[in-house]
Amino acid sequence: MSAGRLAALLRGRPASDVRRMRRDITLVAMLATTVVLALVLLGVNLMSWHNMCRNVDLVLNLIEVAGGDLRGYTIMGSGGDEVPDITVEALQEMPYDARYFTVTFSPEGEQLDSDLSSIASVDDASAHAMASAALKSDVPSGIMGSYRFRRVPMADGTMIIFLYIQDDLKYFYDFLQASVIMGLLGLAAFAAVIVPFARSATKPFEEARASQRRFVTDASHELRTPISIIRSATDVIEIESGESDWTRSIQHQVQRLEELTNKLLTLAKADEGAGALSLEDVDVSALSLSLAEEFESVSLASGRPLVCDIAPDVRCRADAGMLAQVVSILLDNAFKHSPEGSEVRFAVCAAGQGRARVLLSNEAPGMAPGSHPELFRRFFRLDGSRAYQGGHGIGLAVVKAAVDALGGKVWACCDDGRITFGLEA
Repeated sequence: MSAGRLAALLRGRPASDVRRMRRDITLVAMLATTVVLALVLLGVNLMSWHNMCRNVDLVLNLIEVAGGDLRGYTIMGSGGDEVPDITVEALQEMPYDARYFTVTFSPEGEQLDSDLSSIASVDDASAHAMASAALKSDVPSGIMGSYRFRRVPMADGTMIIFLYIQDDLKYFYDFLQASVIMGLLGLAAFAAVIVPFARSATKPFEEARASQRRFVTDASHELRTPISIIRSATDVIEIESGESDWTRSIQHQVQRLEELTNKLLTLAKADEGAGALSLEDVDVSALSLSLAEEFESVSLASGRPLVCDIAPDVRCRADAGMLAQVVSILLDNAFKHSPEGSEVRFAVCAAGQGRARVLLSNEAPGMAPGSHPELFRRFFRLDGSRAYQGGHGIGLAVVKAAVDALGGKVWACCDDGRITFGLEA
């Protein structure tokens, strides 16, 4: 990695997990606020509707008490038990304010009488049609267009009172519209506040992650020098004194340290997302064949046959170096954690236009069937009592971080005693 690339990596935009955290904070806060605001608006408007119906029904009560004709009703005082919340002044003005009409039907459903003297916009035919519809309904009262109606049983039939409530309905709908608009404005104002708040809330985490990436990158680079010196010194010892169990052990541990260092660098790079990658058109088939040839010696030495099914001319847009390391980790993982003599299956195929799918499977005795996303967690190790165990616990985490940075997906699934790791990018 060049100095320029490294600098870009360290001072780059927020990592994908930080951006995801900001997005989640914003979405959860907006969702919670929307739900609370919706419940408040619902409650307020239900109360408004209830109050409107209650006030209208008070007037209907008075008309019912007056026998359907307020003009002949003598106002003696307050509304009494029938209309307890109407003042004397309101009662005195009601015969002049209320617009209503009544229609009386016989028990057989024939119209006996109608009184349209307190309304000008309804004729006999319209009154009869509306009253007939109200009579056929199963509700004692309701709203029909701009009218609130009530069925009143009488000794000689049924009287239906219609009270004109267009002004009350208009007031309610105006209030409803205003409350919704104010709610939306409040939601927009909250969104304007929560976005910078989410940035501020995640800033310590972002700084911690940046420090962590910087430490991992610096430590990995610093480790390369002593590792190279140890390897060179071991080579000199082998030249002078010959190879021994001690030098082979040193070389093996140096190789493990180099692998771990490379994985840490890849993980730090992948955490930055696609912005830190060198994306290009990659021949996944050729890359996979090359890696299969490299692992052929591992296959022979470990006694685990490598069975390949690599489709030709499979291509995708990716960082070639990172994709090669991801596939190498999966191959290495399959050979390390499968029983001796079992097959390791390596398949590559196209997954739609410009996308590739890579599958690695091996036997995994003791692994529970089903999906295993936990294997991709950083430093995750399975219970030591199980046959399928990990190494450093970072290899598969590197795979997931790298594939996520490439905009792909990765999965692990066990079926019939075989674990299959798949990636699509």
